[in-house]
Amino acid sequence: MPILSRQIRRITIFYKLLLYIVVLFGTSHISTCYLTASATNLTSVNTNNNADTSNSQDFSDMAEQVKLRSSYRNLSANEIQKMSYTKIFKIKECGFYGHSIIRHDYVLKEINNEKVVIDHATGLMWHQSGSTQGMNWEKANRWIKRLNTKGYAGHHDWRLPTVEEAASLLEPEKVHLFLPHDADAAEYYKLFQSDYPQERNQSPLLKDKRGRFIDPIFDKTQGWIWTGDSYQSPNAAWRVDYFSGLVDWDIYYYIFYFVRPVRTLE
Repeated sequence: MPILSRQIRRITIFYKLLLYIVVLFGTSHISTCYLTASATNLTSVNTNNNADTSNSQDFSDMAEQVKLRSSYRNLSANEIQKMSYTKIFKIKECGFYGHSIIRHDYVLKEINNEKVVIDHATGLMWHQSGSTQGMNWEKANRWIKRLNTKGYAGHHDWRLPTVEEAASLLEPEKVHLFLPHDADAAEYYKLFQSDYPQERNQSPLLKDKRGRFIDPIFDKTQGWIWTGDSYQSPNAAWRVDYFSGLVDWDIYYYIFYFVRPVRTLE
């Protein structure tokens, strides 16, 4: 009996020890899984939070001021097609069809009874209209000189825009109504928003001679404009076409293109 009793105690101790090991291992395993799962969940939450923060940052960046090149350059078609802040629909050998992705902040003002459009997004002041006739590139530069001699809107530093500045005015959709020179801006926009809501939703591919790919705060007369940038070919400069949303080049002596002067805000 004593021997049997000792064997039973040994077996009992063995099973207790085995049970302890099982419990210990199980607890450790469960803790590890829990910690791993918790870490995974935490990572997921942080990732989502980071994603939300990133989206918020992207929106904030879109609203910030954009700095466009203001000095003239001699540019190839390949360089033009890599232009920043632009969405391109179709590449052409001599340029592209597209529009600006800048969120403009336009304000129409009168200075000395002369109209200008200030864009707080790009830090530019535009002539609200420009030349009333097309002219060749050399005459366009002389037209600018006369404007500066006159001191339009109290300023003497007007210039032809760079192709980046001129292309920044390209809108993704054609707009059919335009602000007349003598119209009241507030009344115009009220009319435009209430009576013609569908006019703002026309396809960019719509062939409509009345429309322009430019904000209606600008005069419609200047459907094509010269820029101060030259093309990598003798006697040619870049131009922007607001009838079709086209950026391409043409030779200096073509008389069909208008002038829309711009200046950099101080």
